Amino acid sequence: MVEASSWKCDNGTMADEQAWIEVGARIAASRRARGLSQDELAGKVGLDRTAITKIEVGRRHVNSLELVRLAEVLDRPLQSLVSEPPASIVSRRAAVAGGRDDQASDFAIEDVARDVQVLVDVHALSPNPAKGSLRAILPGEEEWGPEEAAAEARSLIGADAKSPIHHLASKIESAGLFAYSLALGDASSDGSYAEVDGVGVAVVNGEIDSGRRRLTLAHELGHHLFGDAYSVDWGTDTSTTEKALDAFAGFFLLPRAGSSDRWETLRAEYTARQSAIIISAEYRVSWGAALRHFRDYDLITRDEKRLLESRSPTRADYLECGVRVAEELQPLYIPTGVAAAAIRAYRSHRISGEQVIAMLHGQVHIDELPARDEIPLESPVCWLDPASPQGSQSGLRI
Repeated sequence: MVEASSWKCDNGTMADEQAWIEVGARIAASRRARGLSQDELAGKVGLDRTAITKIEVGRRHVNSLELVRLAEVLDRPLQSLVSEPPASIVSRRAAVAGGRDDQASDFAIEDVARDVQVLVDVHALSPNPAKGSLRAILPGEEEWGPEEAAAEARSLIGADAKSPIHHLASKIESAGLFAYSLALGDASSDGSYAEVDGVGVAVVNGEIDSGRRRLTLAHELGHHLFGDAYSVDWGTDTSTTEKALDAFAGFFLLPRAGSSDRWETLRAEYTARQSAIIISAEYRVSWGAALRHFRDYDLITRDEKRLLESRSPTRADYLECGVRVAEELQPLYIPTGVAAAAIRAYRSHRISGEQVIAMLHGQVHIDELPARDEIPLESPVCWLDPASPQGSQSGLRI
């Protein structure tokens, strides 16, 4: 139960001023992300504007009830206001968002990483050796490039060298990468990646089209499989790294051997346009990405590519070719491995029911959770409470 007293340090003294400054900064960032002025936030939480001003610069401490109310109004997990996100997120933000101020993506990756951190801490999730297992692609290296790396990545997740990879989010869990699709808005970046104690977490913006969602996730898989060594070997030129990962993602989803063989078969019966439509649908890649690769694979000429680009396929075009566009990673998508781990942890008394519901973003009701395991009398029961000191790096707690 939350008491209406000021927050204390673990030793019972008032939290140091730096901690309150950090809390205030997180409240200010959350307010701006919600598009609220200080006046508007003050009205919603029942405080004066001057109080909000002081809170945001760390000059006024917040009691527990005020903090809970601020979290509710700002639509943020309470823990996110009082503790730093996992360290790996901070190092990834600039690269992921291309240097833009993309608070929605930052919050999204921070929130899901916190959930995964809890599951790692209670031993419901563990690192996968595939993380960081691909060696870096060195610029100009002839024998090792994005295409070769993509082929090895396919092998890592048990996919053959030619076939389409359907249900991509589920397949890449075998490499230790857990993917979420969240509605982040048109202004947000396509995706982001973080590492949590060796476990990979990716967030895809569910409001972009399906082909882009899959390409984005394949790109984040590249971050996961190459690990930190990839960025180091490519130096400080982030754009070069991102372009290399885009190339990797394209080869991963639409491999040369599979698409070339399929093209040759289809062209015996269909036009170039119809063949391109069928392959893009079968491999579930966007029209633009498919055409770029068809040109790279010398399946079409430069003029043919320009002509095909001038008119994107309609739904009728796909139906005429006997194919349908399959949607993957529609929001809200929670990784199956995370959902299963959360329910296992709940069943074994390692996390609370409220934590499970929050981790699953309300997709199940608490009454739907399974019965918990019987506890031996000699076994103490405890779970990681979101208000416990373990979850707070700031030293603040209720």
